[in-house]
Amino acid sequence: MKIKLILSPGVTDLEEQLAEAMEKAKRHKAELIEISYGTHAGETKRRIINFLMKEEYRQLYSRLVKSKEGWGRVFVHFRWK
Repeated sequence: MKIKLILSPGVTDLEEQLAEAMEKAKRHKAELIEISYGTHAGETKRRIINFLMKEEYRQLYSRLVKSKEGWGRVFVHFRWK
């Protein structure tokens, strides 16, 4: 299962949406979350990365891939046991 989350750069409830997506991934044993935040959204990307680096969420996923070019995306990969 793949979960796709699209965020606008000025979103105020970013942490709530990310926490909800992580819970959904945990509940359904998803293999990937794709977080799209758009171009030229450096602050939004930093907020996403800081949220994902929190200890309780870092333990859930196995790999984090950040796009370097084009439309900004972060891929969160899971390896469930």
